[in-house]
Order: sequence, then structure tokens, then C-alpha cells
Amino acid sequence: MRKSSEIASIPAPAAMLLVRDFVNTVEWQEDADSWSSPQDLERWYSERADIAVRTQTEDDLAQARRLREGLRNVLLQHAGHEPVKGAATELNVALAQISLRFRVGDGGELTIGGDDDLVDPLGYVLSAVDSCRVGGTWERLKVCARDSCRWAYWDESRNGSGRWCSMAWCGNYAKMRTRSGKPLAADELSPERGEYRPARLLDVAAKAGVSMKTVSNVINATGNVAQATRLKVEDAIRELNYSPNPAARALRKGVRQGA
Repeated sequence: MRKSSEIASIPAPAAMLLVRDFVNTVEWQEDADSWSSPQDLERWYSERADIAVRTQTEDDLAQARRLREGLRNVLLQHAGHEPVKGAATELNVALAQISLRFRVGDGGELTIGGDDDLVDPLGYVLSAVDSCRVGGTWERLKVCARDSCRWAYWDESRNGSGRWCSMAWCGNYAKMRTRSGKPLAADELSPERGEYRPARLLDVAAKAGVSMKTVSNVINATGNVAQATRLKVEDAIRELNYSPNPAARALRKGVRQGA
């Protein structure tokens, strides 16, 4: 999995970097999630956010993933694109379940946390979001215009018009495709503002909290998928009104047959 530090080349606010790294704990282009268990989530909070949290559960992991993908959809809008239909409503439901508690120390200092010194980690992430908002830098946190990427990045351009996570990554890929006479297809680019994003397999995986491979296994009735997981995927497919791309499926099938 690529590191966020490889993307940013100029200093960005610390709160911005925390939110960026929170969103980038999954790299959809490689179908690689850093949070495969509640223990992974605890480790990330400790090592990246430097906060002490209570023992995390599967429910906590699911909630963290919901917030992560909800924020990603907001960052799509920062880049001038639209999320899947209903994304804002789903994020608002998740936000309503997150608490943010403060306490005052003997010296009058204000810190995040309860009486047990444990922090609601998602509240901590949201406090970083609000810090960016108050500081006027929130809109510069975006996700890549290449739809299969959606990697969060700090837009360092002077006029805030950056489109790609990095010119060394998706920017160069798009440029090379254009030079070869094969520019990015419509389904490789984020739809412009005003158009709801048609749900992709990636969106189903994000909503269900599973890998894209798992979604593919459910759709194609292959692999060994637990019944509870299968039901989550089927619910996500139904709610997002997802329809597999026939051309892409035919291409994959042809590749397998020709291998």
C-alpha cells in the first residue's frame, strides 16, 4: 500500500494530514484495507493519532469504515464531483452516533476525553475535521479525479484546482493515456458536479465494509463467503441500485478463458 507521505510535497496542517491518513487507510485501487480487524483499528489510533482508546469491537470497526467512506464522499465534492446518491444521509446518520467530549484541566487547558482519559477516536477525527474547517483549509482536502483511485490528497496548487492525487501516479497515467490516443474512459473519471455518481463495485464494497473481491464473489456466486457477509453485500447492492458493468464482466471473462 502506498504511503500518504509519498503524495504531499509541501507542508499541510497536522489536522489535515490526520484526516487524510484516516481516509487513506484503504487503497481501493489495490483493494487493500489497513483495518482488517478491530485490533488494526486500535493500532492505527495509537500509532498514527497517538490516543488511548478502549478496546475496539467489530461494531467500532464498521462505524470507523462508515465515517471513512462518508468523508471520502465529501472530499469528492471538494474536487467538484458528486458522491453516490444517499451518501450525505448515510454520513449524517453515522455522525449522529459519534460523541465528542471535552474536559478542562487544573490549569484551564481544554482537552478531548472523558473522566477515564479515554477518547472517542471518531470524535477525535471529527475534531480534526473541524479544525481544518475553522482554519479555512478543509476544501483543499480532496480525492483523486480518477474514479478507480479515490485517494485523498492535500491540494497544493495555488488556485486550488488540483485534480489528481499525484502527477507521479494518476496524473501521469491520464497524461500517457491521452498521448496514446486512449484518454480515460467515462467510468474512469469522477462525474462532474450535478450528476449523481453511478454506483460501482467499489461503492458496494465500501458500504458493506468488505473487499471488492468479496463483492465480486457474491455477485458471481464464487468463493466461500459467510452468510452474514453475503447478506450485507446484497443489502448494499440493493440500496445503491448497483448494476455490474456487462462490458467489464465480458472482458474479464474473456481474459480468463484466453489465459
